[in-house]
Amino acid sequence: MPRRPYYGFIGNGETAALISPDTAIEWLCVPRFDSFPFFAAALSPEKGGSLRLIVDPPPQPFKQRYLPYSNVLETIALGPGFSLKVLDFMPWRQPCLIRYVTLENRSALRLSLKLSWEAQPIKTSARSFSVQYMGPLKFISSPDGTLCIGGLNWPSTDFPLVLGPGERYNCRLLLSYGTNISQARHRWFAGWDNTLEKAVTWWRRWFVRARSPYLKDKEMLEAYYTSLMVLKLLIYEPTGAIVAAPTTSFPAVPGGNENWDYRYTWLRDGYLTALALDGAGYHREARDFYEFALSLQEPGGGWERPLYPVERVGAIERIVDDLAGPRGEKPIRFGNAAQDQLQLDNSGNILDGLWNHYLATRDRDYIRFRWPNIRRAALWIENHWYLPENGIWEIREITQHWVYGKILCYAGLRAVSHLAIDIGNLQWSSPWHECARRIRRQILIHGWSKKRQAFVQYYHPEAPLDISVLALVFYGLLYPQHPRMKKTVAAMEEPSPVAKGDPQGRGGLHMWGGVARYEQAQLPFYLATFWLARYYLHAGEYGKALELIKTALDSATDLYLMAEHFDPRSGQQWGNFPQGFSHEELVRLLLDPSWARLE
Repeated sequence: MPRRPYYGFIGNGETAALISPDTAIEWLCVPRFDSFPFFAAALSPEKGGSLRLIVDPPPQPFKQRYLPYSNVLETIALGPGFSLKVLDFMPWRQPCLIRYVTLENRSALRLSLKLSWEAQPIKTSARSFSVQYMGPLKFISSPDGTLCIGGLNWPSTDFPLVLGPGERYNCRLLLSYGTNISQARHRWFAGWDNTLEKAVTWWRRWFVRARSPYLKDKEMLEAYYTSLMVLKLLIYEPTGAIVAAPTTSFPAVPGGNENWDYRYTWLRDGYLTALALDGAGYHREARDFYEFALSLQEPGGGWERPLYPVERVGAIERIVDDLAGPRGEKPIRFGNAAQDQLQLDNSGNILDGLWNHYLATRDRDYIRFRWPNIRRAALWIENHWYLPENGIWEIREITQHWVYGKILCYAGLRAVSHLAIDIGNLQWSSPWHECARRIRRQILIHGWSKKRQAFVQYYHPEAPLDISVLALVFYGLLYPQHPRMKKTVAAMEEPSPVAKGDPQGRGGLHMWGGVARYEQAQLPFYLATFWLARYYLHAGEYGKALELIKTALDSATDLYLMAEHFDPRSGQQWGNFPQGFSHEELVRLLLDPSWARLE
């Protein structure tokens, strides 16, 4: 099955846009990822608003691609005897989006064409917008700021373009944003200094720093570099925050109500992305994330919240009743109430991340400088690791002793005990190592279900199977071929109850070639699929690992972009898009040194 087109994704280190195959800009929040959207037709087709190019006669979408080693998106549409090509990019750390538009007559006859643009903001009682014009410039204002839109060399709407055979017509459109009309207008004029050539050069200089993956066939390489690009685009450069995804409330499953706001930094997601960035050679970006995370640390040493806004304030959840998803999905949420949950892996994420950052950089001075933060986080784990929590999937109705959270407490203390030795603070290493050993013992006793003959989601003999228990292998609590791990994976390998047509039943995690997070999940999950692939890789079962990677990449979009969930039967993406979890895990998987044994 050929990969399906969905949306192109561009960004500038402050916010991001989604561009449909018909060239419409259907998602854009300004001035930040977590601002209220100006355009959101990708979420709510009827009321979401968009910026559209209008061509008469109308062309049909043809294809999208990124110019090699760049975030410049090329969209081509074909009409009767002509083509429309649009190049979209957002210059890094510049408050604008630029569109290069080209109409080309591909026929042997003279053609008469009309070209214009139309911008309509989202329609909802939750946010008011005002529209003003100053000559050719259109201003759309909201409490978050102002968007300024205008063209250069744009044709008159009163007279058609007449193109001879082979003739082209070029024009440009620029969107700028600011806190008010005056600032947005000033930035519109300044934005023209950002050329296509500068944008391509910037990205190619960034890409040249990347480590090559172990698997080097064409598809793997393209997916790898696309994933690195996504991870860079999810960074909010002013603070170093890393958002989980640039969108909110994209339905996670068809017709469901799991519509969440992911435009924030989860310490877990950010840590996993920082691991991928360090592994790929982007140590500055990883360091910036850890600095952002450490700036949020509470005096007691922990992190009160699992997620934080990119500017550190404002994630209160509210429901917008007059919006709905593409199939009528409700509720549509802005903000995320999961910020009030306890998730035990927070401190372990940061400590294990700093240990891996140190291994990648060998910067002892940085670890010594941040030792007070590191010590407080380790002490917090010592005093709190035994608590029940909401867990990695932050299910709101369940507070339990999640196996994954305990594993990360173990991993954090093990990491900090190594750091203590390496910087000469030996007195701390032994007690932390001993506490980690106690946590491991408890996990291996209470996380195992004798009844189910598997490690399960949380401490209970009837708890569900859950892909996250593979962390037992990833963090070294058990080796891949341990008999209990083999039994656990064998249980996961069984077809899921949903795949067998029994949504209320129990069973494995395999769904149509992909892998679900836990029992009774409705669709496969990219992260879960890659995690099982990594397990197989560490177990030396390369064929199974490659098969799962292929399933995931075959289900990605034609640009190798991935949402949260996917349907291998149709290639449809579900959930917020693109998802950092999915792309960071592909990067980490392709950089895993275990592939060297295959060579």
